[in-house]
Amino acid sequence: MRIIFRLILVSTILTVGYLFYIDFSLVAHWVLVIFFSILFSLWLLTFFFSRKTFFQGIYFAEFVLYFAKEMLTATFQIVREVLTRKTHIKAGIIALPLDLKDDLEITILASLISLTPGTLSIEVSEDKSLLFIHAMYIPNGDTDRIKSQIKNGFERRVQRIFN
Repeated sequence: MRIIFRLILVSTILTVGYLFYIDFSLVAHWVLVIFFSILFSLWLLTFFFSRKTFFQGIYFAEFVLYFAKEMLTATFQIVREVLTRKTHIKAGIIALPLDLKDDLEITILASLISLTPGTLSIEVSEDKSLLFIHAMYIPNGDTDRIKSQIKNGFERRVQRIFN
């Protein structure tokens, strides 16, 4: 317990010293202070919980950035579809085999897929091994490409956060 208090004391002294040293007229300084304080707070939590908590925080931040990127990409694809005269829609239903077994993880994955424009989760099989997805854009009928994108994207990231 003494080590934790020493670490907190040293980090406080270093932070206060840093705050007096720099000029906060630049936005970059604020971003650095906020980033390092969040990172340090997550690191301190590892002493109270476990190291797994620290990495789950990092995985969650990476997941949020990935979801934002996928959301923007899909949104621009839908906007392009609405604004152009020629349709690019090649819709279909895909049966995605699931590696996730927990109900919460499957629900989160299905919700993320439904939140992304152009895709919709339809149903989960009774044995929780398949997730049926309606996709608006399946280029050249290549369902394996869509499956690998979802498995290597959303499913892998959800699994990393919860496991």
